[in-house]
Amino acid sequence: MDNKLTIKEFLRVFDCVRSSGKLLDNRYVLDEISAWHDYDGYTCWLGYKDVTVTLMFHGSLKIEFDKSSNYSDFTNQCLAMITANHSVKES
Repeated sequence: MDNKLTIKEFLRVFDCVRSSGKLLDNRYVLDEISAWHDYDGYTCWLGYKDVTVTLMFHGSLKIEFDKSSNYSDFTNQCLAMITANHSVKES
């Protein structure tokens, strides 16, 4: 697993997609990243192409992907989203 992003950063991405994305078929979508959760919010997911990140209650994290290049693209988009969102909040 790549240590570029922590669960806290993935949760920031989830929040950004949920608050700024469009709701389509019970999933929020922003750019190419989608975010959804179960009925009680204890488990959340982020998706991008073949990448799925599962964020579970108590800080557990599961990352699944087939192509390393897709995961790399996903993490780069997440980092850009966090940076852009952080810059907006500071302004």
